[in-house]
Amino acid sequence: MYKLWMFDFDNTIARLEPEVDWAGGRLVLEPYLRSVGAPDEMFARIPRGNLPLYDAYRSHILGESNPGQAAGNLRRASEIIERIELAGVDRAQPLDGAVETLAALKKSGAAVAIVTSNSSKTVTRWLDAYACASVDAIVGRDTLLGLKPSPDMLVRALKLSSVDRSEAAFVGDSDADFRAARSCGVRFYGIAPTDSARDRLLAAGAREIFGSPAALATHLNLPAARA
Repeated sequence: MYKLWMFDFDNTIARLEPEVDWAGGRLVLEPYLRSVGAPDEMFARIPRGNLPLYDAYRSHILGESNPGQAAGNLRRASEIIERIELAGVDRAQPLDGAVETLAALKKSGAAVAIVTSNSSKTVTRWLDAYACASVDAIVGRDTLLGLKPSPDMLVRALKLSSVDRSEAAFVGDSDADFRAARSCGVRFYGIAPTDSARDRLLAAGAREIFGSPAALATHLNLPAARA
């Protein structure tokens, strides 16, 4: 059993994605980024989505001559996405066994962290509804670190927990999650509720893939968590 278990949030712990008005968020995020100097080619290259656009802007401003202003612009972009996440997070349902798995890992003595491209405020609000699903750390987009597949946020979680990467595992649902784990040097467990999700993880190179957090808990022989 690992000393630190890190989990992605959306589509690994909670079904946030279908509850968020991503298209509406883009209508706010894109004009803002244009107003602070994001180049036209960025929008042509990323015609849809919020998180890819945010991360592309983050890469664009690295090394700017006024880092304080650049960080402020990036934080404002993150807050725009955060608003649409918060508007839907109360409707996000947990994946099968997600809450129980978090609780069982905590009960076993392991540290648990959420490492996510969502904001920490979004995750905190969701966890507040599930008292038994407390975690030790949340490393989210509002750290302004690179989003997965960059390993930056996983590295931050390891440092916060004072755990060596050989004693940590990461659970996620996407090829970006798998690549982040591989870059960081931690073991990866995939969550894939559908055949298409499983196929994507297999194509990325993942091998330990489970249909739900409950199936992962069974594989790990975790005792049932008490609410």
